[in-house]
Amino acid sequence: MPARRANESGFSIIELLIVMVIIGVVSAIAVPRFADAGSGRRLSAASRTLVADIEHMKLIARSSSNTHIIKFYPEADMYIIVEGTNVQRESIVLVRDFSGSPFAIEIKRTSLGSDQFAVVDPLGNLAPGFTVGLMVNGFEKSFAVDGGSSTAITVSDSLTASEILSY
Repeated sequence: MPARRANESGFSIIELLIVMVIIGVVSAIAVPRFADAGSGRRLSAASRTLVADIEHMKLIARSSSNTHIIKFYPEADMYIIVEGTNVQRESIVLVRDFSGSPFAIEIKRTSLGSDQFAVVDPLGNLAPGFTVGLMVNGFEKSFAVDGGSSTAITVSDSLTASEILSY
């Protein structure tokens, strides 16, 4: 083997270690930011899904000329949409569970109480308006759903979140 010449360039072990330390520092800064971006995407997807479900509920109410309601179960991170005013398993149109994949988020709060509903009348009008707070990894996104004045519809509720999930 020929002897190495003094003017040949190459990397010393110290130079390689410095580059590896720099890569480690940049990675330590960048990785948590990418994780936060994933949380934001899940919150945005969940809020878009909720708004789309409400718009779909309005369309179905108009097309069927039937009252529909939405009820939130924040303790179970879910909501249901029911056709009619009697909350029974047979009348459930949609169960949206945010605790599982692909969302894995919490319904932190809603301005509707645990015994209140948002009602869509047969003309597609939502009442009352409400706010919802969604949370994941300490990040919360709140948004308002516009509605009209209160309706005079009486809702009969007989299901708990655990009964809905066990169905």
